[in-house]
Amino acid sequence: METAPVETRAPSIGALKLAQAQSLLESSGLDAWLVVVRESAERPDPILRFFFDLDFTWTTFFLVTRDWSAALVATFDAPDLVRLGLFDEVVTYREGPRAQLLELLRKRDPARIGINFSIDDALADGITAGLRDYLAESLAGTPFASRIVSAAPLLSVLRGVKLEEERGLVTLAVNETELMFDRVRDRIRVGQTARQIAGEFHVEAARGGVRTAWPKHHCPTVTVGAKSPIGHVGPSEEPVTLNCAVHVDFGIILNGYCSDLQRFWYVPPAGGSGAPEPVRRAYQTIVDAIDLAARSLIPGALGWEDDEKARKLLLSRGYPEYPHALGHHLGRAVHDGGGVLGPRWERYGREPFEPVRVGNVFTLEPSIHLEEHGLISLEEDVVVGPKGAEFLSRFPRELPILRLP
Repeated sequence: METAPVETRAPSIGALKLAQAQSLLESSGLDAWLVVVRESAERPDPILRFFFDLDFTWTTFFLVTRDWSAALVATFDAPDLVRLGLFDEVVTYREGPRAQLLELLRKRDPARIGINFSIDDALADGITAGLRDYLAESLAGTPFASRIVSAAPLLSVLRGVKLEEERGLVTLAVNETELMFDRVRDRIRVGQTARQIAGEFHVEAARGGVRTAWPKHHCPTVTVGAKSPIGHVGPSEEPVTLNCAVHVDFGIILNGYCSDLQRFWYVPPAGGSGAPEPVRRAYQTIVDAIDLAARSLIPGALGWEDDEKARKLLLSRGYPEYPHALGHHLGRAVHDGGGVLGPRWERYGREPFEPVRVGNVFTLEPSIHLEEHGLISLEEDVVVGPKGAEFLSRFPRELPILRLP
């Protein structure tokens, strides 16, 4: 008699990320990781979406050690979590969780308990001030009160080092975004405004059934010519003309993971064959800076070191410093946590001192603003390998010329 094959399912990304978190506890200096949330639909901890797409109304605790995990949840919030089967134990409470929380902690007796707060990394700063005070009150009078520390070292690596499955999902989002850029590029016409070009990208996102990677108001950011505003701003009414620059910054969320690309085109004058020399020179400098940064993204390098190399290249060619970081992590969030490829400025705190790691996915996006032509920039998405960065995006090294009727 033949035995029917048993159907096996690949572990979910949530299960894989939980296993990754457990494997990182020791190197992060933690014995346990404690995540605390309530009304998480309105006040979410960013880390929860790595594991499941569930929200919790009452105060909920997730306790993770190197070989065990548990959830402590109010009875009405429990059924979906139990069905998920992600945790070794799901403990419920009705009137209040303090007694069960202490029981779970005593069972493992962790010496260092990480919770999600950070001065510098916004996406490691998930616990609210009220919940932190609530936790302190709940642990008062117990040995655990003095064992609470920041989980930021754990979250930096957990968010920053993408699993193979996560890198695949980012790549899918990048590829789809490149196709959207192609289709919108082919629909650009003289007289079309920056706002109308942005609308074409919104049409593409709607057709693809995806959300923009940041708020639609300025996703995409479109700059046309020298007068368009630059930054995290919505597009305005500058029209495309002959002999002008067109720049777009756009990304999408596909299968829960983001893309983030910038593309540049030059529209030549009637009868013209290409872009003027200042534009060509600036574009080539951006390409060279990205190439240099990609080669320098080796494991162990610090974020500020990679930024400094690209920054110095621009300065050596007579351009001013770009007023932002060279790049940022990309993943579940478009500005993912875990460090930044940025200068040692006050606004970035300790983030530029995070080391580059294999599996990091970064953007590379130096920029030059020419007073007579506008913003010239590219943004490429790369993954860090053992010997440097590998491009997930196409990286147009030749200046794209957009010949319009």
